Amino acid sequence: MSAAFLCTTPALPQNDAIAEIAGDATAGENVYQSVCRNCHGPTGAGMASFPKLAGNESEYLIERLAQYRAGERIGPNSALMWPLVEDFSDQDIADIVAYISETF
Repeated sequence: MSAAFLCTTPALPQNDAIAEIAGDATAGENVYQSVCRNCHGPTGAGMASFPKLAGNESEYLIERLAQYRAGERIGPNSALMWPLVEDFSDQDIADIVAYISETF
């Protein structure tokens, strides 16, 4: 696969659909506090082997959450993420991303 192909490959259609949903940061905060905070920290700065969420582009966060929800292995903590996000709706993802993007 050439580098040109990788650089020009559009986002997955499911991710585009999620990106079009208006996220509710208040709803996202509720999910973040109950599901994400223990590993990613109170300010999204990450902790130990858990990555920083603060400062990431919305598209990146959407892509990662959608990949984890689909059961894809994308890093050493994939198995930890799968059960946490497997039941997230597109709206849940949009809400969490809105909270992270607007708060951190």
